Amino acid sequence: MPVREQIRSQIEGLVRIGALTAGDRLPSVRQLAGDLRVAPGTVAKAYAELAEQGVIDTGLGRAARVRSVDSVPQELLDAVRVYAAEAKRRGVSLDDAISALRAQWR
Repeated sequence: MPVREQIRSQIEGLVRIGALTAGDRLPSVRQLAGDLRVAPGTVAKAYAELAEQGVIDTGLGRAARVRSVDSVPQELLDAVRVYAAEAKRRGVSLDDAISALRAQWR
């Protein structure tokens, strides 16, 4: 998966689970690029995609901030925690646990 997509996906995931909430400020493009040791253009593209999706707001000259978006319901997050804990307890890999979820999704 391209680094840009990894950045976009992780930020979107944090917003959807409520770890980042409306109004939270994201690191500047330069700061995040430096922290991750990637080109600033890579972070800028990820931020642009998130803005296009309505996940963040990137006004001119302002820091990127999280917009108000629908998050995953708390009950579902609780169920995911239970599933993850049980999968770990049984020694199931993350990939296999995700595959099991995908199979049930269909």
